[in-house]
Amino acid sequence: MNPTSSHHKAFLTTDYLTQLISLVKEQGFGIEDILDQSQLREDDFQYNNRISPMQYQQIVENSLRLTQDPLLGIKHGQGLSISSHGFVGFAAMAADDLGQALSLAIRYARTRTLLADIRFHKEDDSAVIQVTRLASMPDTFPFVVENIISSFVVVARFLVSQQEELSVIIKLAHSPQADLAEYERLFGAPVLFNQPYNQICLPEFMLEVPVSTANVISRGLAETECEKLLAELDHGHDLVTKIRHQLEKMQAFPTLPVMANALNSSPRTMNRQLAQLNTSYQHTLDEARREKAIELLDNTNFSIEEISINLGYNDPSNFGRAFRRWLGQSPRAYRQSK
Repeated sequence: MNPTSSHHKAFLTTDYLTQLISLVKEQGFGIEDILDQSQLREDDFQYNNRISPMQYQQIVENSLRLTQDPLLGIKHGQGLSISSHGFVGFAAMAADDLGQALSLAIRYARTRTLLADIRFHKEDDSAVIQVTRLASMPDTFPFVVENIISSFVVVARFLVSQQEELSVIIKLAHSPQADLAEYERLFGAPVLFNQPYNQICLPEFMLEVPVSTANVISRGLAETECEKLLAELDHGHDLVTKIRHQLEKMQAFPTLPVMANALNSSPRTMNRQLAQLNTSYQHTLDEARREKAIELLDNTNFSIEEISINLGYNDPSNFGRAFRRWLGQSPRAYRQSK
């Protein structure tokens, strides 16, 4: 995305700003001063509308000027509960493990904001979440980065709180705007400044920590809603979404080379792009098969063998093993329970 051309597009949900406004109002400042020159009124925040980066930037600038608090972005992120992130939060909360939860959060982050691009990759024994600026708002981007990173850390710690201590390192591309000790106290983690990228680094093994609130049915419902939101956004079609749309169009589950050809890409390029989203083509196929299997078992009288063929399995026993891996029971047991 071209940062300049995106400057006026309305693609940021107001519910996050509602949280920020409440935080600033708690410090004794009036709504008129907070919304000054943003061309927004308090009534505009009664519903989850979308506003432009320019309006968001104006309110952030006003909030920073009024509070004189350079750490406001971190505090704002810490005040966001997992439910504050809508269906993205619900999908993450229903994930099987932390890795899957982060994958869902990264994939669907653009349904909440397009101010920044959030990507995933691995370095040595670390899993890295990287935040890059999209919208043209350089003056307030440190606020945006610290807000996003703080929010990710809060969500991750919530998801594994009953399982294992979350150990992270925060890397920020900008210079510190307050004492280092305050940053580390708020983040609860070591913080490095003037780095090449804005990143959250955590041990790779943490991705396998289970989420206690995992629920495959709830996750499927939340993902469905997130997919709908992605489809409504001009710039919401990431590679996973394109693959899912192509699978629906083809009514089949092709190999990676066939899919790459259909999307005018190459297997190598697709693998690299999917890895940045912390997923793979096989995982995307499995997720699509899982959803299709549940749909056919719930809504048709097809036999297990017919459903197996519909999903591209030559041997029904392979479908049975896959279904047990997905839902912990056989397709027949699932249908009987429904």
